[in-house]
Amino acid sequence: MSPGESQSDRATAESGLKEELRSASASFRKKNSRHFLSTKDVIYCAFSTPGFVVRRDESQRDAARRLEQFGVRPDDIRGKRVLDLGFNNGAILLQLSNYAPALGLGVEYDPEKIDLARRIAAFAGIERLEFRVGDLDTLEARDIGEPFDVVLCLAIEAHVQKPDHLYRLLAAVTRGVLLFEANASTAPKSVLAELARVGFREIRHLGTCDDDIVPRNNRRPIFSARMG
Repeated sequence: MSPGESQSDRATAESGLKEELRSASASFRKKNSRHFLSTKDVIYCAFSTPGFVVRRDESQRDAARRLEQFGVRPDDIRGKRVLDLGFNNGAILLQLSNYAPALGLGVEYDPEKIDLARRIAAFAGIERLEFRVGDLDTLEARDIGEPFDVVLCLAIEAHVQKPDHLYRLLAAVTRGVLLFEANASTAPKSVLAELARVGFREIRHLGTCDDDIVPRNNRRPIFSARMG
């Protein structure tokens, strides 16, 4: 809590940030248009940090459960450089901040989501997180910089206009582990083939997601792979 800030002031600020999250979660880019959540008045993804919490019952999806399905442990993140491409409301990086990464970088298309993620991280007192605006259809590895130890690409493959560019970008920015969630419309065999084509190895199909509050949405295949 900052000097002069009361518990009431902080609660009011937290409530305001959550309302902004609900508004920002209502839609996201899908190819050259927008996708609107069919579930209304929810925050896209739950997460928990010591300074800011979005509860599961407020949200469509759950960051902690998503990471659990990938088998992510604190030692997999501690001291590592982590990249999340298409981070939506920033929930995954905010959840991973509990594991003390050396750096967490998120790239997202919508500027308002970038601004909001930055303000939530500041409100929660979370350091070593960066959020940048970027178009995954045009983004190049040189725009991101040094490759990352852990890269996340979750439920965006069918939403970009150039999936081939996305897979090549993933290969260029990953020097360790890739955690990849496809969309329900994408066949697992296609993902396996594309990841292998761009140079990933130890590619594993880990099943399907189960964290969405809408049962019919729990059809997205998830994968892990290694580069180098």
